[in-house]
Amino acid sequence: MEERRKLFIRVGYSVILIASLHVCLCSKFNDNVEEFHMVQDKSFSNVTIYDMNVTCGNHRPGMFPSQTWTCNDIRVNGMRMAYGYYPGLGADTRCTESGGFDELRQLCHKLMESIASNRQLWGAQVSNASCDYTEENRVMLNLSKSGYYWKTMDPGYGWMETLQCVAFPKDDSFPFP
Repeated sequence: MEERRKLFIRVGYSVILIASLHVCLCSKFNDNVEEFHMVQDKSFSNVTIYDMNVTCGNHRPGMFPSQTWTCNDIRVNGMRMAYGYYPGLGADTRCTESGGFDELRQLCHKLMESIASNRQLWGAQVSNASCDYTEENRVMLNLSKSGYYWKTMDPGYGWMETLQCVAFPKDDSFPFP
């Protein structure tokens, strides 16, 4: 029993020593890490894009490492936007009706243009979506040889709740490559 107690004490001291060493080393190396500021996102106003009315619901603010505009409860002429994956990616197979095709980047570009943002679009992201079935018709922005157009889809699986448009950082202080 005494041997067991000594073993536990040695293991305990070893764990404390390793943890202390970790803290010391991390604090030494973190001195060189630059801090960056988080920015609260903004909401979009309702706007007409390609002859359809894009509306956003109540804004729920969040913090991001670069300027971000958010459209919660996004609707196009009252319809939800379709959401889905490319078939075969191993994702929820119910959520492939759209084939993963959409032009969210162009939609973000047009939304940012509508608020006279001079920031360059870095990316469009769907931060809240569902693969559940909806009884509502859905819509998605597509591109053809003649330009962008809204495609109406029947009720089905996959719709998005929140679209976020992220701008490039203003300077080179952004911590990620």
